[in-house]
Amino acid sequence: MSRGKSSLDSLSAAEKGELLDTLLAARPELRKLAESHATQRLSVGDRLAVADTVEAALCGLDIEQLNGRAGYRRGVGYVHPVEAADEALDEALEPFLDDLRRRAGLGMTRAAVEVAAGILCGLYRCSDGGPESLLEYSPDYPLERASNVLDECGRLGVELPVAELLDLMPSWGTILHRPAHT
Repeated sequence: MSRGKSSLDSLSAAEKGELLDTLLAARPELRKLAESHATQRLSVGDRLAVADTVEAALCGLDIEQLNGRAGYRRGVGYVHPVEAADEALDEALEPFLDDLRRRAGLGMTRAAVEVAAGILCGLYRCSDGGPESLLEYSPDYPLERASNVLDECGRLGVELPVAELLDLMPSWGTILHRPAHT
């Protein structure tokens, strides 16, 4: 090991995960401590941080992402640019939805509420689209996916703070007040 460099700090996230598994197998007495730290980390959600990350993920997809997705695709047929844009945007949004489901599934309701609110706020920020982004091809994407998020919250039993969200997303009042489809 070279001076000043930590091998541990140099590991990739996957390598760190494997190392943790190895350590917990070798030292089972550490499991309770690791579980406590994992619970602490997952039980906290920061809606503004989630919103920032969702916005960056969706607005950061430029039109170049359509290359190879839109047009004629062998074995698939013709794929409309809007459909291709939705597909790429969905791929960028899915990790956030997975995080929402994971926290709700663990019973971490407060954190799930914060993640869901952050996803909705991030989608709202993207509702103006923007030139040279995939959202330009799919201007209804943020509102449509917000409806899906609300439905998912209904299925998961995640009750959102509608009044707070209305302050942050005033033009989405109609969608925020509608009953969720479970």
